Amino acid sequence: MDTNKLPQQARLLESAQVYDESDHEWVLAFRTDFKRQKTITPIEAITFNDSTTTYTSSSFDVRPYCNGLLLINLDVTGAPTDIVFYLEFSDDNANWYIYVIGAFGDLRYEDGAGDQMECLDFPILAPFLRLRAVATGTDAVKTFLITAKAVLNG
Repeated sequence: MDTNKLPQQARLLESAQVYDESDHEWVLAFRTDFKRQKTITPIEAITFNDSTTTYTSSSFDVRPYCNGLLLINLDVTGAPTDIVFYLEFSDDNANWYIYVIGAFGDLRYEDGAGDQMECLDFPILAPFLRLRAVATGTDAVKTFLITAKAVLNG
């Protein structure tokens, strides 16, 4: 064990630095016997119209959590073409990768579907998460109003 590399202070009460013998370094670990839950709001009341057609949320540190539930509240006005949601993960908070398993392969809502309030579950597989939305066929009167939350569970 390298005594020159001391562990850093853990950020959460239920987390600690543990020594990983295989990599010979201190790593962050979380207790799994605690039930933790947090709600984040990547997209809050954003209107997609003629001036706003894409939106990317800030990144969220999701390391303490194991899974999430994405809650989408979509209001449609007029007849915009569609809106696509991209759930993205990152291992370094710099390079982002689109999650494409299950419904997230093409999470798209069309105007014909009308207003929607839906939820989809997903695993948390990387330290950082963000949500991106891209709308097409919107203008001043054909709009999507979006609020998207994620309930994270540990």
